[in-house]
Amino acid sequence: MISGMSSAQFSEQLVAADRMGKDQLYSNKLSSSNLKLDAYKMLETSLDKISSKLGKIDGESFEKKTASISDDNASITVDPSAPKGNYDLYVEQLAQAQQLSATFDSEDALLSGSEWTSGTFSIQVGSDVTDIVTLDLADLNADGTMTVADLRDKINSHSDNPGVTASLMRTGDDVKLLLTSNDSGVDNTLDVKLGGSAYVMDEPRVAQDAKIKLNGVSITSSSNYLEDVIDGISIELNQAHEVGKSSTIKVESDFESSKDSVTDFVDSFNEFMDKLNQLTRSMGTTVLDETSSTSSSSSSDDNDDEEDEFKTTAVSEDQIGALKGDSSLRMLQSNMRNVMFQTAPNGMRLADIGIEINRSGKLDIDKDKLSEALKNDPDAVKAMFSDTDSYVDQLEAITKPFTQTAGLLDMKEDNLTTQIKRIEDDMSQHDYRMKQKYNIYLAQFTAMEATINSLSAASSLFYQGS
Repeated sequence: MISGMSSAQFSEQLVAADRMGKDQLYSNKLSSSNLKLDAYKMLETSLDKISSKLGKIDGESFEKKTASISDDNASITVDPSAPKGNYDLYVEQLAQAQQLSATFDSEDALLSGSEWTSGTFSIQVGSDVTDIVTLDLADLNADGTMTVADLRDKINSHSDNPGVTASLMRTGDDVKLLLTSNDSGVDNTLDVKLGGSAYVMDEPRVAQDAKIKLNGVSITSSSNYLEDVIDGISIELNQAHEVGKSSTIKVESDFESSKDSVTDFVDSFNEFMDKLNQLTRSMGTTVLDETSSTSSSSSSDDNDDEEDEFKTTAVSEDQIGALKGDSSLRMLQSNMRNVMFQTAPNGMRLADIGIEINRSGKLDIDKDKLSEALKNDPDAVKAMFSDTDSYVDQLEAITKPFTQTAGLLDMKEDNLTTQIKRIEDDMSQHDYRMKQKYNIYLAQFTAMEATINSLSAASSLFYQGS
């Protein structure tokens, strides 16, 4: 064309000018909606984290017990049902499994005697006649070529093996075939027969039950692990005591677990308040540094797993003020803070256990004061968080309308998702209309260009004729 631009270039420039305003409008709307959607999801995750921490305070954290023992003669495990108290433990003897042995010249020694080439070789464990493994020697060793090592392998690999392990001990001068019961206790002795008669073997280790006294009460067990010997208390025996000595077991409330749960709740409360402040106010980028939360809770595997589950991202600079004007969030914030000023059903306040709300609306915690309260009256502290209408109940009542399925946050997120879909549809339609307009412009400029070229050709002929 005369300007030096093609019809396509003219069409592209005109369409670009036509669509510029709406492109910017749609882009701004889409960006704003996505920012709000991400912000609501961020708050929902923070609230879910608070709910999880509240559930622990109202449940397991104040029920946990811890156990200690004065020496290494036993190991103690406890669950929340264990009664608190001190226990005296005397381990008279450990349980052990019976072991029998028979001596041979070598592991390759042939079992070729007549007693080994016919009949059966059997091992019964305990008194139950069905707990037996039987080898048919007439079938397995009729030619007398079975070795001691072969016998070991056939015992161990037999599908009917009731719980006995065969092994070889090499002394340098000979080899001993060892038969060991897999389970300890006198009820798991071995009865070995060859050809239907008792097979005489040495007994390097006899079967015996564990014998202990717990607070003077005699207890016998076939195993060295005494599960729930007292409700919620299990004991793993490690070694017998010397005569006249005993161990002291102490079971008490796990104050550290309770303390960590309360501290974790305070951290999650403050984290939520930080994010809510940032998302509902246009405070500028400096607020990101001023309100960044610092965790005060101790690290543990359980906490690490939960942090992964409720991991939240920091509020970005673009998200500052994304939810400004949402009155429901301001009401939520106000109600949550007001709960912190209330008195618990038992008459105690959070300040009594070292938790106070500061001028910024977040919680400060005096860990020494909390520890002291837990040690002096753990039941009173527990009641603050677990009794009817406790702090936990009040906070859950406030947050539930937001966090429940089809609750306020779900509704806000669904509305924004619908809005984003509508904007994207409008953008697609806008793109379609602009493509149509481009084709119209292109057709018009192409026709105009053809007309100009035709007139130019006619003009050239006129001047040539002159």
